[in-house]
Amino acid sequence: MVSTTIGETMRHHLLRNTAIAAVLLSVLLYGCQDEPGSTDPSLGKAKPDRTLSVTGGGNGYGTVTAPAYGEVGDLSCSISGGSADPVYCVKTYGWKTQVTLTATPQGGSTFTGWSGACTGTASTCRVAMSQSRSVRASFGGAGTPSFALNVSGGGDGNGTVNSQQQLAPAIACAITAGTAASSGCGASYLQGTSVTLIATPSVGHTFEGWTGDCSGSGICNVTISASRWVTARFDAPPGVEATIGRWDAPQSTPVIGVHLTHLPSGRFLLWGHAGEPQLFNPAGGTFTQVTDATCTDPTACELFCSGHTFLADGRLLAAGGHNEALGDNNGITQASIFDGTSWRTTGSMTYPRWYPTLVTLADGDVLALSGTDAPGSVVVFPERYHAGTWAVLNGGGRTLALYPRAFVEPKNGIVFIAGETTTHFFDPSGSGVWSTAPSRVVADRSYGSAVMLDSKVLFIGGGGSSNCPNTLPERTAEIIDLAAPSPTWALTGSMAFPRRQTNATILPDGKVLVTGGTSQCGFSNEAGAVFAAEIWDPATGAWSTMAAASVVRVYHSTTALLEDGRVLSTGSGDGGGGRTEQFNYEFFSPPYLFKGARPTYSLGRTDMHYGVPFTVTTPDALTIRKVTITRLASSTHAFDMGQRLNTLAFQPAVDGGSLVLTPPAAARLAPPGPYMLFLLNDKGVPSVGQTILLSP
Repeated sequence: MVSTTIGETMRHHLLRNTAIAAVLLSVLLYGCQDEPGSTDPSLGKAKPDRTLSVTGGGNGYGTVTAPAYGEVGDLSCSISGGSADPVYCVKTYGWKTQVTLTATPQGGSTFTGWSGACTGTASTCRVAMSQSRSVRASFGGAGTPSFALNVSGGGDGNGTVNSQQQLAPAIACAITAGTAASSGCGASYLQGTSVTLIATPSVGHTFEGWTGDCSGSGICNVTISASRWVTARFDAPPGVEATIGRWDAPQSTPVIGVHLTHLPSGRFLLWGHAGEPQLFNPAGGTFTQVTDATCTDPTACELFCSGHTFLADGRLLAAGGHNEALGDNNGITQASIFDGTSWRTTGSMTYPRWYPTLVTLADGDVLALSGTDAPGSVVVFPERYHAGTWAVLNGGGRTLALYPRAFVEPKNGIVFIAGETTTHFFDPSGSGVWSTAPSRVVADRSYGSAVMLDSKVLFIGGGGSSNCPNTLPERTAEIIDLAAPSPTWALTGSMAFPRRQTNATILPDGKVLVTGGTSQCGFSNEAGAVFAAEIWDPATGAWSTMAAASVVRVYHSTTALLEDGRVLSTGSGDGGGGRTEQFNYEFFSPPYLFKGARPTYSLGRTDMHYGVPFTVTTPDALTIRKVTITRLASSTHAFDMGQRLNTLAFQPAVDGGSLVLTPPAAARLAPPGPYMLFLLNDKGVPSVGQTILLSP
């Protein structure tokens, strides 16, 4: 009997200890369950936030408040006639936050009690946010309703917002780096209360204005008739970027961007000699290959060294290029169209062309100029593309420089060939007619860059390829107004650096950015690589030196303007010759991106027609000082084919919430096709551009 009793006792202790061990193991594995019946076994799994909703009951008025918890701001819920504000009466809290609610009657009303996740008639209740909760606060009796007024911050600066003296409770809101403090920035007031808010920027900072229930940049006056919200924007003092801009660090590319086109989708198409064309998404920095299968014989056909421009419908036309079998200076007749996602063939030219320029004409046709068909043999007859076919214009031949800088002029819609050496006019009607054009001040601007600003052509740098080391590239620039009765070239301001193999990009404000190039004699002398950018101001004719890039950009480099006002710079090298191959790109942010908030706008339509008023909706209508359209970029060999800007007349609408724009009156002023539309405010800051299609 004794041994049996001892055995039973030992077995009892063993079972008891095993049970305790099992409990301890369960706690270690699963933790404490938050509620009876909870079965979530995940250890360390992040708990989702819980939502607390406060609703109202009764016919009285009052507020329900809760203090801030960590990063969650305070709750200030107004209840009027039993109805709760749908915005300010909902708050999200972290799991298991203990929220203390306080009910305060207003204007003669009484608090009659809680229901839902709270009960009783005490003025406070406590809610554990282990799950989403709903609390109802009821107020009885008649009285004057009370509503919340909240102040938030904007911009990147510092300042304070204060209410008038003797107002209780007072608003005394500190805003730091655009963020409002967690206290002093909100209060509840009886209906009919007049609140005056005064914004005071910190020393060196600026107050940019109110949004929400106040606007403008003066004193904000609010009459409380419902819950109110205002934002005070303060901007910090501008840094050096507001004077010289900023370059971002280089990022890699799968091909060298010898050819670069900005598509209406906002993406960029780029290709070089080696590799297949790529679609670049600047938002994510990603590349997608879009193989060009239009050349049926790739051993003799390559779109490298082709010409390209936009058709009137926004598709890209590329023509000519490189005969791989025969080598440099040997052109091809191939022509292809890229529709934004894929390539297809179109009619071939009569003449093979290597280094041709394509110009979109006023009627939407495309003119092919120059290019070599064989070494030492320049094609002298232009060809005109229309609806898939090419026609040779044999009214007279002219030997032009390769990749001639050419534009549609504004008087008659004929083509102005600005060089690089001699200048000409060409009328593409019929079989074509050539005529003389004014001679430039500087004869040799080979591998300089040219752009068109309204009716004016600006030609920058170039020259300096021979007679080394005695001859350097030009630092000069010259301009001609083609709308003048007797157009004449005249020098404008000179750059700080001589530049050859440079790129010029029109900015939304009508200024011109010049990047890269070489300052030393020779075809593409990398020893003289220029890293500092420069900006030309058409108002003064002067140049300003900008921040310096970190990559050599000379022969075979390209640039393009983005919708957000930055400039994409890529390419350089490729094609042999011992040149450094640059498989990378950089972004340059001009100074205007560091001078305050952008204006914004929205479009009801994206088709713009010549001379037909065009409306944009914008909350910044009264601060807009300039409106421009810039043709989408299609750049290669130091020239963006057809790059031009048009300044539009505009008028604020009566409601002050929109602008009525006046598009160019005729296609000779701006050939049909895709353009970006920019609004610029009184600080010269551009909006984000949107693509519109300009057509008859």
